[in-house]
Amino acid sequence: MTELLGFAAIALVSFITLLIALRWPDISNIIFAGLVIRIFFLLIGHYIITLPDSTADAVTFENVAWQIGQDGFLNVLNNYNGPSSRFISWVVAIPYSLFGRSILMAKSISLLFGIGSIFLGWKIAKIIWNDNIAKKVGWAIAVFPSLILYSVLVMREVYVCFFILVALYGVVSWVKTDNLKSIILAIAGFMGATFFHGALFVGILVFVIIVTISNLKKLIKKILIYRISFKNLIFLAFILVSSGYYLSNKFQVPYLGTFERATNIDYLIRKTNVSTRGTAAWPEWLIPKSPTEIIYKAPIRSMYVIFSPFPWDVKETKHLIGLLDAFIFMYLSFLILRNIKTIWRDPSLKIILILLLFYVFVFGIGVGNFGTGIRHRSKFVIMFILLAAPLLTKFILFKKRKI
Repeated sequence: MTELLGFAAIALVSFITLLIALRWPDISNIIFAGLVIRIFFLLIGHYIITLPDSTADAVTFENVAWQIGQDGFLNVLNNYNGPSSRFISWVVAIPYSLFGRSILMAKSISLLFGIGSIFLGWKIAKIIWNDNIAKKVGWAIAVFPSLILYSVLVMREVYVCFFILVALYGVVSWVKTDNLKSIILAIAGFMGATFFHGALFVGILVFVIIVTISNLKKLIKKILIYRISFKNLIFLAFILVSSGYYLSNKFQVPYLGTFERATNIDYLIRKTNVSTRGTAAWPEWLIPKSPTEIIYKAPIRSMYVIFSPFPWDVKETKHLIGLLDAFIFMYLSFLILRNIKTIWRDPSLKIILILLLFYVFVFGIGVGNFGTGIRHRSKFVIMFILLAAPLLTKFILFKKRKI
């Protein structure tokens, strides 16, 4: 019965993929290729081999989901506790409570979000760039190793990727249209990502600051010509009230906590010390011992998040997978540097770059080993791909013959 549920879930995801392909034919080859690759690794990982990162947290998340879901749907609702590291377990517990336990079905939910990420990444690239570049972005997302991996595991990364893309779709739409719906969509996307990992709340803060500055500039210009915009006034008033609420420590965010704790230097130092452990730990000299050291070590730690393990960090055979992943990120970063002038001229790309830098900085403070660093940077890989998009190698699945 559990296997039947799993294969039924895979069939449902395949049907949804078919509907997307029929509605948007331009992405049909890409999205079907992404589906086939992911199903292949899903099945061999489930029945034949142990995939990287498929133990530890992945097993824990699934076990917790069954603990919550086995007592029925009402018990799932009663166990809702909002944003947390275990929110993924609550999500998986919903189908468990309705249909029963099936690990294959739980993995299929990740598969669905993985397919959704391919589609959204392509859609956003199409708005920013053009059809040809959007296809390159779609292929890059479809075949990117870590995105394939986390699309077939009960892990948070692919959920985060999807909701960040929802947020970026709102950001790009706001730049193009300057309407309130786009702002709400962007904030909803960032909030969705925050439910799975609290540090993603930084995206909301950065985006709101950008929108506030933009509205403030427009308001000042209109005041100078004696035309007051009530829309800008209302939005700024809302931002001031919301910001004051957080700054006064009235609510807290998972991982970040209240504003007071998030800006507490001693707390940050303790957090970085705890995270630096295991055979994949970063060098001890990267552990800050004082507020001053946080300032100049944070940028180096951020580089370690994206580019480690370095060749000299490899101590075990399994670290070679991380080394390959690091080389890919180095390549994408090189393409972004080559494309930096174009990025800085485009408001959408500029905001994506600013968001990416803030995310990397925050995770640079909180992460302390390249094992978790590899996992965390996969949350932002699509942002790298979007910024490097025009310089990506074109992927050709079928070459048309000249007649």
